[in-house]
Amino acid sequence: MIYLDHCGSTPLAPAVTARIRSLLEQDLFGNPSASHHEAGKAASDAVEDCRQSIASIVGAKPSQVIFTSVATEANNLVAWGFYLKFKHRGCRIFYGATEHKSVIEALDAMRGLPGVTIQEVPVNRAGDLNTDALDQLLINPEYLPTLVMAMHVNNEIPARHNVEVISALCARHNAFFHCDGVQGFVRERIDFSTGIYGSYVISAHKIYGPKGCGILILGDHGLAPRLSPAYRGGSQERGLRPGTLNTMSIIAGAEAISLHDRMRTSRVRNMRACAEAFVDELETSCPKARLTVPTPENAVGLVNFYIEGKDAPSLLAEVPEICLNRGASCTGAGGEHYSHVPKALGLPIEIQANTLRASFGEAITVAQSIEAARILARAAAKK
Repeated sequence: MIYLDHCGSTPLAPAVTARIRSLLEQDLFGNPSASHHEAGKAASDAVEDCRQSIASIVGAKPSQVIFTSVATEANNLVAWGFYLKFKHRGCRIFYGATEHKSVIEALDAMRGLPGVTIQEVPVNRAGDLNTDALDQLLINPEYLPTLVMAMHVNNEIPARHNVEVISALCARHNAFFHCDGVQGFVRERIDFSTGIYGSYVISAHKIYGPKGCGILILGDHGLAPRLSPAYRGGSQERGLRPGTLNTMSIIAGAEAISLHDRMRTSRVRNMRACAEAFVDELETSCPKARLTVPTPENAVGLVNFYIEGKDAPSLLAEVPEICLNRGASCTGAGGEHYSHVPKALGLPIEIQANTLRASFGEAITVAQSIEAARILARAAAKK
């Protein structure tokens, strides 16, 4: 197996696996909310230690760290929480055309509901958000509460939104800013004390941690969205995310975040080397291979490409030894569905339907990357 789906999920780091094994031996079975007794307090203390650790890494206060099940839930929590907070006075939500499905589908479900206007912001051919268009949309003569939802780094194409400019526009127009930072945090250190982000989302299983641990970080400044609970049933996580906390995933997730903060530079270096080797070999071995978007310096480790005249589902079926996608896993990327992202770039339909995503990380070497490109080239050459 050659694993080219690190944007889909990453393998557990050995240190994280060891942490999980130690947790099984500790048997932290108590409910963290039942901190009045010994078993609950042990779990609660462990969770709060994780909250403190994550906060210190991202330059935030522990009270700003909200644990969720996944990043998708966190994005939904912000979108619906903002709407529920402001629907009675009216509000606006703007989002990038290449956002994750958890943003786009949440907002699609809101369309037509009373008290909210939803507007897509276009991107250019390279996947960059059109900040001039956003600037015009943000003009707000009625002073309606406004939320901008824009990714840090895209999960399907190598594109980094200029979050610094987006943040400045939001500040100028008194809008809130929410950033899906799942792939951005993989590649860049973030510092909440700079005030760039109103809120930010991280996912542990994208940085060699467990599934089941999403982290929503809420700012404590003017760009931070104000939210009402999207669902009810408990007072956990500042009342925003009710439900018993997944103690084991949170602890293992915090371990992964701490490890990634220390190893990010070397990991990104490996991602870059693997992706560059893959592209060089693919372009040499397969003359009809084309990059959908060239890789910029600030979005390394992700290659989106197509092969002229080759049907993507058929090509995937011919290379079962390579873990590769047509897009994000949430779109059912290996089958009949294809992504909304190539369409947002303005690509012709025959290209939209046949793009492929290769994403690199610790589960692959440069030599394997070259071999994967050669296997793809041989498959593409078949009639």
